[in-house]
Amino acid sequence: MTDVATRTIIAVKFAWEKAGKTYDYFVDFPVEVGQRVYVPTKRGEAKVEIVEIKTGSEMASVAALRPVEDLRTDEEKQAKYPNGQRKYSEDRTLLDEKGNRSIFDDVDR
Repeated sequence: MTDVATRTIIAVKFAWEKAGKTYDYFVDFPVEVGQRVYVPTKRGEAKVEIVEIKTGSEMASVAALRPVEDLRTDEEKQAKYPNGQRKYSEDRTLLDEKGNRSIFDDVDR
């Protein structure tokens, strides 16, 4: 008799989804609700937020890739625009007041 280990499943929300639709992925590392992870998509990798941790799902078929590593300093984590939007992303990229990256981000790297 074989013992099948159950895999943790996460429900994630993509930033561009407006209706609250979630997608399920397997995960093989420790996670918590609210954490951001990278997942594979048809167009490459996407950074998503975990909204729920599940024990079972018929929809999960692909595993999440890795957690998003937060490289910001404590000051950068606290920095916000007057509207409450954060100024820096997890990889220390300066964001505009709407939370968008500059179109020139990749030029300097």
